[in-house]
Amino acid sequence: MRALPLLLLLPGLALAQTGLIVQPASPPRGVTLPPTSAALVDEATALSVNPAGLRFVGPAQLFYLHERNLAQDQVGDGLYLGATLLGGLGAGFSLDWMRGHGLPDYRKTSFGLAVGSRKLSLGVGYHNLSSRDPDLNRLYGFDLGLTLRPTRFLSVAAVVKDINDPVEGAFTMPRSYSLAVGVRPFGERVTLGADYLASDGAWDEGRLTYTLQAAVIPGVGLGAGLSHGLGSDRTLALQFAATLDSSFFGLTYAGGGAEGGLDHVVAVRLSAQKYPALRLGGGSVALVDLDDELRERGGTLSLLGFNEPDPYLRLTRWMDEATKDPRLKGVVLKVSGLPGVDWGKAEELHQAVLRMRAAGKRVLAVLYSVDDRAYFVGSAANEVYALSSSSLLINGLAASVISLGGTMEKLGVTWDVARVGEYKTATEQLTRRDMSPAERETVEAYLDSQTAHDVAAVTKARRITPERLREAWGAGILTAQRATELGLVDGVLLPEELEDKLKKLVPGASYDPTYSPRDERELRWTGLRRIAVVPVLGTISGGKSRKSPLGGEAIAGAETVALALERAQRDPSVAAIVLRVDSGGGEVLASELMYRAVLEAKKHKTVIASMGDVAASGGYYTAMGADEIWASPTTLTGSIGVFYIKPALRGLLGDKLGVNEQTITRAPMAEVLNSWRPWTEAEQKAVQAWVDAAYDDFITQVSVARKLDKAKVDAVARGRVWAGTAAKEHGLVDGMGGLMDAVQAARKRAGVPPGEELDLVVMGDARGLFSSMGGEPGIDASLLPEPVLESLPLEPPALPPGIQALVREVGLEAPWMQEPGLKAVQPYTLKVH
Repeated sequence: MRALPLLLLLPGLALAQTGLIVQPASPPRGVTLPPTSAALVDEATALSVNPAGLRFVGPAQLFYLHERNLAQDQVGDGLYLGATLLGGLGAGFSLDWMRGHGLPDYRKTSFGLAVGSRKLSLGVGYHNLSSRDPDLNRLYGFDLGLTLRPTRFLSVAAVVKDINDPVEGAFTMPRSYSLAVGVRPFGERVTLGADYLASDGAWDEGRLTYTLQAAVIPGVGLGAGLSHGLGSDRTLALQFAATLDSSFFGLTYAGGGAEGGLDHVVAVRLSAQKYPALRLGGGSVALVDLDDELRERGGTLSLLGFNEPDPYLRLTRWMDEATKDPRLKGVVLKVSGLPGVDWGKAEELHQAVLRMRAAGKRVLAVLYSVDDRAYFVGSAANEVYALSSSSLLINGLAASVISLGGTMEKLGVTWDVARVGEYKTATEQLTRRDMSPAERETVEAYLDSQTAHDVAAVTKARRITPERLREAWGAGILTAQRATELGLVDGVLLPEELEDKLKKLVPGASYDPTYSPRDERELRWTGLRRIAVVPVLGTISGGKSRKSPLGGEAIAGAETVALALERAQRDPSVAAIVLRVDSGGGEVLASELMYRAVLEAKKHKTVIASMGDVAASGGYYTAMGADEIWASPTTLTGSIGVFYIKPALRGLLGDKLGVNEQTITRAPMAEVLNSWRPWTEAEQKAVQAWVDAAYDDFITQVSVARKLDKAKVDAVARGRVWAGTAAKEHGLVDGMGGLMDAVQAARKRAGVPPGEELDLVVMGDARGLFSSMGGEPGIDASLLPEPVLESLPLEPPALPPGIQALVREVGLEAPWMQEPGLKAVQPYTLKVH
């Protein structure tokens, strides 16, 4: 070749082929790339420019490039494969076939690895040349690269190429250096890069290259490059490129040159991950099976601590992201039993559907077997249909409480109870045959509030009168036809009619069975700032968050919650914290520890509490320290109070089974927690004093946290349970809304600019067996991508779902209630159906 002015000066090649700078006999490093920079490259082709860029590739990519210079009869072909593997390890492999160039034909084989994070990556590349020429055949080189992306707008890189400075006969690949910077002054749509390239010992003879990349519209990109020397060679070179992308396929043409003729490059991309694509159709329609989304997705790796977040939180995040996605035009909701969803979460889902509609999405709900709660969610859709064989149990609300007092009498078991307040009736499930007047008063008030909200929301969404809804309630179980006549649904849907319905509802859109709001390639240089959601789900206890071995119920561990709050407050990427409480309470000490952790966290970050179905007693204790508390109108909240309960088993074990216990003591109160006999009068007074002191501390803390008069707190406390609307009236909560409303409140209070996008990440979810054995498991609950999690085999629940329900209803899911220690729990297992 003896002189390659064009190949030397093309901007993409100047980056990829720094070995051409010194000797005429130096072989080129590979096929010319479209305009790019060592600071910008983050695809499989990074192996030719900066191996550190392999860390940012993501799922597998395959590129084929063909280069041709007709004037100089030079041809090159390149094949590039790259991927980021689990654990953030980037890997790459490439083959380049070079012909012409005044050299013997040869092949370049390259391997590369990169490690690091999305902010900092280190990479190494190895290149080996193969040729019939014995000198060229022995050449090989090593590259080292670094990329630093501290912010969304800045990327810097440093590369050392051919660090071993190989020389074989007449051929050499001299060591060279590249320093690069990239900026995005207007977000991801425009990217600018500048590189300085020089050979070892020839810094004043280096070259500057400038790169421009622009995303005109989704799926269409333009690029340009300019290169010029700083020493004796001041020749200019230009290159222009245009790219057309579909989701998994892309095509780029780049052309440019200097004094050596026009050089043409064609690049073809195949990728496992979607790229932002040219939107020629009417958008996408997604199918969401709510029951499927709400199921637990554990698996073999859950034993190692790779569980994903609570399924309801996962679904909520999906719906919020889908609402903001301009590609999505419509959603089909399959509505059935909604496992794990009570009225508080049903209200959040109802509002989520309404937000989708407000964002221009068209929503069609298909009802399978639904009750009032599931219908409440589905009624928010633009159109609601039932199948001909759907079970529509839309018959009004009822509340039930199971009492085991009669069972205890038959067993000969009595219970010692110390409590404060006539409404702290948690123990009455074990001590009474029926509801007490206080319990009935609370249940009646809550049921009235829930019914009124149900009627108002459904009639507004369906544009029917309350009388029509109550008429439907009187039918017991509705047929699909009768539901249509009453206006509860828009018609009876046959499966083969669904496609036509969608065409009318969302004209021009097409069904996308693989749709996900996060399935496109991430173009940002760094991740978004985050809102950390710290869950307090299930019974509050000490230790780590886990699952109950009987009913599969969640246990919110104080250790896990406190550690998650601490890590969130220290994480500089976390803009604010949302404490998600869905708990009826539990141990007083554990609740106190969580409350103190919240107080500490809000010294450093905004903390907003979001209440789900229930945030009562210990659940409310945990939440009350937040800067703001948000609840749904039907959230079961309050129940401010404590109790202590202890069984006396002598009637069962002694009188019925012949067991005898004898105890020798050395102190008057040594047997105060003994479960054999009832308390003496002195013991009852001692325990009651203990409970009174704990209750006084509880309402004192509420008074301080909520800035309320202590007497006023006492008036609304004493174990009384309130619906969310009533709790707001009494000053126990600040706002009406669900999780996403709490997230918005956190953004605003933390001073996040309105236009800034934030990610939502769960910290502190319950984890697996092996990770817990090794100490507190990893905090970030969204490490594995969703496709990986979905591919894992499911672990069966400890008990079948039907048995789980029975265990919950009779109160057997909470054996901890009989363990020593003060309890702060909602008064009863209230079932509204």
